[in-house]
Amino acid sequence: MSFQINYECFELIIQLIIKNNIKMDEFINGLDIGRFESTNSLWNNLMLNDPWSVGYVTTLIETQEFRDKEHWENYYYSTGENREIELSKLSSDVREKLNDEQLVLRNKSEISNMDWSLKNINYNYGRTKQQIRQKGKILFNSATENGINISEDECIEAVRFRTICQTWNGVIIRERKTVELLKKSFKNLSFQKTHGDFDYEYAVDYQLFNGDVLVCGIQIKPSSYDRSNAPYVRNAKTANKRKNENYSKRFGAPVFDVFFEKGQILNLQVFDYIKRLT
Repeated sequence: MSFQINYECFELIIQLIIKNNIKMDEFINGLDIGRFESTNSLWNNLMLNDPWSVGYVTTLIETQEFRDKEHWENYYYSTGENREIELSKLSSDVREKLNDEQLVLRNKSEISNMDWSLKNINYNYGRTKQQIRQKGKILFNSATENGINISEDECIEAVRFRTICQTWNGVIIRERKTVELLKKSFKNLSFQKTHGDFDYEYAVDYQLFNGDVLVCGIQIKPSSYDRSNAPYVRNAKTANKRKNENYSKRFGAPVFDVFFEKGQILNLQVFDYIKRLT
């Protein structure tokens, strides 16, 4: 029997946390890890993780300081409501062009040639709760077709967790703590956070500068990214390697992976790599 999520209880817990000012650093994945990971390849294949589908989430989370993770989640949904307002100003045929539910079925050249003022309506906003639920239903339908034993509610929660929660855990918790540690060793360097479109094109989280001189780019990842040999992770590594090579060709600087877990940087050799360039 699949685990079912009681959303009324979930909402009540969130409200109690806010009411009592209980602050929790990280979002915790309450799904069965096996069923959650069983949808990883579908999540990528359906391109539900693409900025066209969910916005440049890593840029949205950098737009302001959030008092806690619940504040961030509510902000993400509110920008989705703002997106709906922008869409309501457009004609029905233009709104259809901005359909974001299944990018994998879309004509990519049509999107590529679209004016930025339109594309940014998908890229620079989040999505509403209902839209996240709809993407979860798309994931569930695909999982059912592929014989994966997972419920619709679990798929909805999987989309929410990957989009909202992992962004918070990765950017606010992992990235910032990693940069704090690096800054202690490289006080002469400045660390510039990249924007969503730049990160998406080059797979670079931060650029390090010595004055006005670019030293390198870094990509901050959990240790599981380094250890995993799952097909979807191998595909991500191949894509990121290509993006990093394009970055080096264009800007003349290398990109280093930095693996962070439980308060420490695991691949300490990265300190030597950066030091040799400064």
